[in-house]
Amino acid sequence: MVKKNVYDLVLNKNSIYYDLKEFHDRNPGILYSYQDFEIAGIREYKSITNKIRPLEIFEKNRLANELLDILYNDLNFEEKIVNINGFITLNPIINYYESLVKLFRASIYSNEGLLDKMREVISKILKNSSNGEEIKLAIVLSTVCNIENIESILSVFSIHNDYLFYVIYAYEYMGECNDKVFQISKISRGYGKVFCVMNLSPTNDEIRKWLIEYGCENNVGVSELLSYTMLSLDLIKYLEDIGLNKEKLDIFSKSFSVLLSDYGIDDIKNSIKVCNKLLDIIDSINGKIYSLYAVISILYSIEAIIIDEYKNKKEAISYKFNNDYKSIIEKCKRICKKNIWHEIIASEVSNIEIESSVLISCAEKTKYRLKKREYEIILKRDCTNALLYKYAFSVGSKAIKKCAFDLALQKLPMDQIFRGQDELKIETLAYDDIAQICVFIIIKYSQYEEFPEKYKELNLQALRSPLIETRIQAAVNLQRFRSEFDSDDEEIINDAISSEMVAHVRRSLNSLLIESSEKEKRYVGVNENMHIDIHVKDIYLINLNIAGTIYVDMSEIYNKLLEEDIVYFHLTREYNNQHDQNDIQVITTEGYVIGYVPRDNSTIMKNLMDKGKYLYGKINELSEDYNNININIYLSYKDVIEEVTNTLSLLSGEREYYLQ
Repeated sequence: MVKKNVYDLVLNKNSIYYDLKEFHDRNPGILYSYQDFEIAGIREYKSITNKIRPLEIFEKNRLANELLDILYNDLNFEEKIVNINGFITLNPIINYYESLVKLFRASIYSNEGLLDKMREVISKILKNSSNGEEIKLAIVLSTVCNIENIESILSVFSIHNDYLFYVIYAYEYMGECNDKVFQISKISRGYGKVFCVMNLSPTNDEIRKWLIEYGCENNVGVSELLSYTMLSLDLIKYLEDIGLNKEKLDIFSKSFSVLLSDYGIDDIKNSIKVCNKLLDIIDSINGKIYSLYAVISILYSIEAIIIDEYKNKKEAISYKFNNDYKSIIEKCKRICKKNIWHEIIASEVSNIEIESSVLISCAEKTKYRLKKREYEIILKRDCTNALLYKYAFSVGSKAIKKCAFDLALQKLPMDQIFRGQDELKIETLAYDDIAQICVFIIIKYSQYEEFPEKYKELNLQALRSPLIETRIQAAVNLQRFRSEFDSDDEEIINDAISSEMVAHVRRSLNSLLIESSEKEKRYVGVNENMHIDIHVKDIYLINLNIAGTIYVDMSEIYNKLLEEDIVYFHLTREYNNQHDQNDIQVITTEGYVIGYVPRDNSTIMKNLMDKGKYLYGKINELSEDYNNININIYLSYKDVIEEVTNTLSLLSGEREYYLQ
């Protein structure tokens, strides 16, 4: 009886190599189609892009030594081969492969017998193993062992993204690999494409053109791809070389639009020259849909810079805007006004290869009015794109708004969207929750008059949204029905109140059930002199509860007045007021009177105000029925700023703004 090798018993007969080889031989030049391109290679991608913490050098060396000890010992104790599987499953090769190869090479070069034995073991793993981590181990070690027919073996494994990173590493170790990597790059996708592009050297015009035109076209790792393609190469030279070729122009424009979606114009080398050159070409030959989208992407990018600089109040904005961007903006706007784009947009509506965001952005910027039928085609194939709902409720016709409203109720997973209250906010939403934004836009911008039959019901359902902004807006929308709620409506609202965990949202919900009254509603004018900006040198004076709130109709401030909001003080000087001749009204920044300063505090505050001091309040706490409002009162630094400013203006003859 022939004794079976224990190693062969451990290996599954469903060999990964032979499975891939069968596909490879039948489909030359094609990636293995049975892999999940969203997952295959993701561990290697996260490691090489530092999305997970890299190991320290000593950790890498320690793991490499431990694995080699197991590997070498297994040559004498074949039944312990399973220990390798256990070790590399817990300690993936990607985390320390370089240290492993370095130690492996050093140890076998001084031991010819060990090299022969390891060559045999690695060959067996490559061809017979059904364990993915074993395959990765064998590929990286094969670089040292001179495995027979290694190039054909690597070619087989190169069609699967789980092994492509290690195949490229092996090619690099063998030398003269750039052409091989380029050929793989041209068919690659998913994380495999990231591995290829990161290791591809732009040594000739063919490779450089491919990197610019197709290098960033992928569903994952786009930021990394851009840094190795569009951001690294000479875009001016490319634009000069392509000439007036519409097809090449549209291919470049698509890549350039992707670049601007991930990076700003200032990140691009010679960005002003690149933009002007691209715009001149587009202006000359028009191009196709992506040529137009590139123009719009440039506009968006410049607008983002201007907005950011405005927010940061940078004085340089006027110089930069006037000298660098003004001509580009004018070119973009002039190009967008061409009537030819309307024909191009209309012809591409049914093209499923064109992203809906591209079509909508192009329609908005060129003022092309999508027909209801065109809009419906786009929305049906991309019903979770928030831009489509923004378009419908901002510039869409009445028919388009109705289409968006009805299709959203049909296509969006409403049970999941209204799954119950949570503390989600728009700025913290994950991409998987994009449908929440779609519904928020509908709740925010749809009007009762447009959807009278479904408006109330939808907003009542929206009280169960996990998105805080949606619940607040739904409560605002439902205010119009306060006197019309039936028992079922009130039950829904009460259920929402009982499970609401956000205080100001719960206060908004409670306001829906407060009965209307004949309480006082008063506004006073708020002039510019009453406006106060918070200053670091403002002085805290006192905390108090606003008086007279029970006599005020608070429906005017439901969902508008929140903790930390500013309130002003208005000295009435009503000499026939039997209550207090120095009544100080507490008003919102819009001038709505929400109560009075208690009499015990009003005299002191009146004296300060008469002496030219500025006082303001900040909401500290609000009760759910708005009857109890607690505020902190501050003495503003505004009078000091005004005094110094006036003094400086007298000395200089010019009015200057003093900051301290």
